[in-house]
Amino acid sequence: MKTTPKKSILAGAALLAAVLVFPNQSDAQAIYSSGHGDIGAAYDSSNQQFEPHWHLHTGAVVNGTPLLADDEYAPVDLNARTQATRTSPTGLASTIGVSDGTLIYAAGSSLHQPNLGFGVEELAPGDWTTPITLTLTNWTLPSGAKFALYRTNLAGTSVVDRIFSTHSPSSTDFSNSFTMTPGDHIHFQWGFTQMGNYTLELTWSGNHTVDGAISTTESFTVQVVPEPSTIALLVIALGAVALYARRRQRAS
Repeated sequence: MKTTPKKSILAGAALLAAVLVFPNQSDAQAIYSSGHGDIGAAYDSSNQQFEPHWHLHTGAVVNGTPLLADDEYAPVDLNARTQATRTSPTGLASTIGVSDGTLIYAAGSSLHQPNLGFGVEELAPGDWTTPITLTLTNWTLPSGAKFALYRTNLAGTSVVDRIFSTHSPSSTDFSNSFTMTPGDHIHFQWGFTQMGNYTLELTWSGNHTVDGAISTTESFTVQVVPEPSTIALLVIALGAVALYARRRQRAS
């Protein structure tokens, strides 16, 4: 069947829009887009390993619907997704690899959804002789992209803690690691320099009172997609392309 120039242009534009707005994912994966959630870890004593998972709290939005109760997901069964943006705060440049004041994508607070943190509430304090160390050990990012996990002052204008960095691990406070007391949870701010899928390999380690040194590694993915205003501009651009193609077809 012959394809007209108009149809070819529209098909290409529609494919571009789909790639930009909906990064690659399995049909079986749920999308966590807002509300309070944690990358958590329980302990499996029978296999002597941590059990990393997504722990989402009541009201967190999954596939567009708020949860009616807390729920948990295996790392491969869910992706977090953000479209929030902010200007990079003062003091983050060496960690995220772009100049302070640059527009970046963000997550990890009520203002920049999803409000994603880290939790080890499921670990009994009496079962561990050390804090739990969480380390960013590897990552897969969009080409040229960079990721940073950090904490700012209350005003949100200046960085006070540098936790993770794919650009310069040596710029972080403790070489891409931080510790948590069993039974606790914590929130930082997430920064991403461009759209796409960010798969982060994390390793939990600690010393169990009975089983000794325990270490487990798992990967979690955060998707960065355009803001609604960007999507709207893309739709307008697609409409302009369609109109241009239609006029050219009529002229010919």
